Amino acid sequence: MIILGIDPGLAKTGFGAIKIEKFKPLLISCGVIKTNAGEHISKRLFQIHIDLLKIIEAIKPEFIAVENAYSLLRYPRAGIILGGVLGIIYLTVFQNNLKMVEITPREIKNSLSGYGAANKYQMRDAVKNILGTRTIKSFHASDALAVAITAYYRNSSRKTYDCISKR
Repeated sequence: MIILGIDPGLAKTGFGAIKIEKFKPLLISCGVIKTNAGEHISKRLFQIHIDLLKIIEAIKPEFIAVENAYSLLRYPRAGIILGGVLGIIYLTVFQNNLKMVEITPREIKNSLSGYGAANKYQMRDAVKNILGTRTIKSFHASDALAVAITAYYRNSSRKTYDCISKR
């Protein structure tokens, strides 16, 4: 099974794909979709859509896991913008007839580090250790891989996935 994890963001959307072999997650690919801050938000959202389509076509995941968005009351505009990014991700997933699950940041941190308030460095180190690699440099890519790994851990004992069903 191939799981694509996504860490949504307007400036940088992280992605990370893992393959499950013999009950162990293995790194396939990871990176960041970057958008230009000087562009209009509509063009930036479209760029995320196009790049995500290319990633899905190249990786051919069977399942998508997305970090669930949260926003602070002090930054309502950031929450609204993140909602737009998530809308694009949901649309892209639906267009490709893929299963999807959302996972909260706290569940991801608890699942990989055992501590719901783990920092970015702790999470990146946990992801590197689980996947047996030292090559992950981007926090966005690391976060996306953490989402994918958590989705696997959450559902590995159930044999079925709690997710938005296929069309």
